[in-house]
Amino acid sequence: MAAVRSGLVDIFVQGQWHRVLATLDPTAITLQTMEQNEVEAEKRTVRVVKYDGNGLGISIKGGRDNNMPIVISKIFKGMAADQTGELFLDDVIISVNGESLLDASHEEAVRALKRAGRVVDLQVQYRREDMMHRENIVENVEWDDDIRERVRTIGLKLAYVARAGIDADAEGRILEMRSPSGRYSLAMRCSSSEEADGWFEALHACTTCLLTQALAQVNIMLGNNPQVRHMGWVAEQVSENGISMWKPKFMTLTNSEILFYEAVPQLKAEWAEPRLVRPLVATRVVQTSSRSAPVIKGLTDVISFRMRTGTQQGVRTHTIRVETHAELARWVRAIVIGGYEACLATSQVSAPCLWRGESCELIVNLDNGISLLSSAGEVLWQHSFETIRATGDDGGRFLWVDFGPPHGEQELDLLNSAKPVVFILHSFLATKVYRLGLYA
Repeated sequence: MAAVRSGLVDIFVQGQWHRVLATLDPTAITLQTMEQNEVEAEKRTVRVVKYDGNGLGISIKGGRDNNMPIVISKIFKGMAADQTGELFLDDVIISVNGESLLDASHEEAVRALKRAGRVVDLQVQYRREDMMHRENIVENVEWDDDIRERVRTIGLKLAYVARAGIDADAEGRILEMRSPSGRYSLAMRCSSSEEADGWFEALHACTTCLLTQALAQVNIMLGNNPQVRHMGWVAEQVSENGISMWKPKFMTLTNSEILFYEAVPQLKAEWAEPRLVRPLVATRVVQTSSRSAPVIKGLTDVISFRMRTGTQQGVRTHTIRVETHAELARWVRAIVIGGYEACLATSQVSAPCLWRGESCELIVNLDNGISLLSSAGEVLWQHSFETIRATGDDGGRFLWVDFGPPHGEQELDLLNSAKPVVFILHSFLATKVYRLGLYA
C-alpha cells in the first residue's frame, strides 16, 4: 500500500524518547528502529555464483526468533562466498535476490538461501556486534494487538489521534495516539511544530476515513438496534481534585441518544452499557468555538462545543473538544439534526404534575401544542405553541408558561426537576421551524 507520509520521529517508550523511522499508509503506521534503516551507502550487494552443485559456502546465525538480524557466522574456505573476496564474518544479510530478510526467522532465512538458485545477489551490511544485540525499542510499543515485532505496525482504525496540549507540549511538537481499548497510548515527537502539523493532518485524515468502514461494521454487529449514526473519539473537559483537564471519551450518536463510553466497545454487550446516556430530545448545543476568532496558543486554539441536557437532576453540561474545525462541524450538525429528527420520531411526551393543587398530566405534542389533562382524562386546557409568550422555571420543580391574555400564566409543579420538560418544549419549538425547511 502506498505510503502517505514517512520520516524520522521520536517515540516515548519505557520513560525515554527514541528515534525511529515512521511510515504512514491509509490504514496503519509502521515503526522501525534506526539500526534497521541505516544509510544506503553503508550497504553493498555481492553476487555469488555457485558451481559444481556446491552451496554458497556460508553458515548463518540470528533471526527474528533470536532477536537479532541474519548474520554470516562462518565462511568456508575455497567455496563460492569465499571466492568473491567481498563477504566477511559478521556481515548482516539484508536480502537475498531482492527478498528482504530484515524480519525473517532463522529457518525462513535458511530456506531463502537454499532456493536462491545458482546466481545469488546478497545485499549485506557490516554491523558491530553490540549493534546487533541492541534492544529493538519498537518491540516494546504496546497496543491492543499484543504483537511484538522488530518492525511494528499499528492499525489506525478507531484509534484516537490528538495533539498533546499546551501543558505537556509548549512547542507544539508532540502528538498522542490512543488504542481503541483506551489501555495503551503512544506519544510521537516531531522535529518542529510544522512537521507535527503535517503528521497530525495525515494521521487524522486516515483515521477519519476509516471511521466510515467502522461505522458500517458496528451497525451490522448491532443489527441497527440501535442504529449508530455518528461516532468517534473526543475529549471531555472534567475537573479532578479541583484541576480542569481533558479526558478522552468515545462518543456515539444514535437515532435518539448520545452515548458516552470510556473506550471503543468491542462486543454487543459492551455497546449496551454506556457510561452515560443523554436523550437527544432534551439536549441542545449552546456554544461552539469560532473559526474566525483570533488564535492565542494554549487559550483559544482549543476547538470545542458545549451541549446541555435537561435531566431529573437539573441541567447537565458537557464541554467537548475535537481536533479540527471539520470535525467540529460534523459533530454539531449531527447532534442538531439528530435532535430534530428525534423530536419528529417522538412527537409527544407527557409528565405528571400538580396544577392548582390537583394531580394532572402535562402533554407536549409536536403538532397540537401543550395541554393539561385531569386525573380523569378531561382536557383542562390546551394551547398551540404559537400562543406561548414566555416560559420559565425555578431551577427546581416549578414551571411557568405564559399564554398571554386571556389565559395568562399557568404554574405547574412537575414533582421532579422541570428541566427535562423545559428542554423538550424548546426542542419541539425548534423542530417545528426545522420542519418548515429552516434551521432554528
